[in-house]
Amino acid sequence: MTQYVHQKLGTEVHFIAGYYTISEEERRSYGGKEFLYVVGMAIVDNACCGRGGCRFIHVPGYILSWKGDKSPDGLPVSEVDPICNENDQKEIRNLLEEDFPHAQVIFL
Repeated sequence: MTQYVHQKLGTEVHFIAGYYTISEEERRSYGGKEFLYVVGMAIVDNACCGRGGCRFIHVPGYILSWKGDKSPDGLPVSEVDPICNENDQKEIRNLLEEDFPHAQVIFL
């Protein structure tokens, strides 16, 4: 079980080579469980190797409790169970790619 801190949609988060924004946060069912996924766009505009970007989908895991706590910054926190099973990851990736073709899907 891990905690997931929900981010404000549309907020730019800067890093050394650029920034990313979260555009969507959704829940979806798979195998009798509900999982959380977050869609965002990363922009690399300050790197020595050039500019670029990609759409990504972060899958924190299966939802155990939804926004049941708050972070020190006041953001909602959910409890999730990371999806470690490779077959489940493959099936979930296939589901998400139907709606978000060519997006990078990340399980942590």
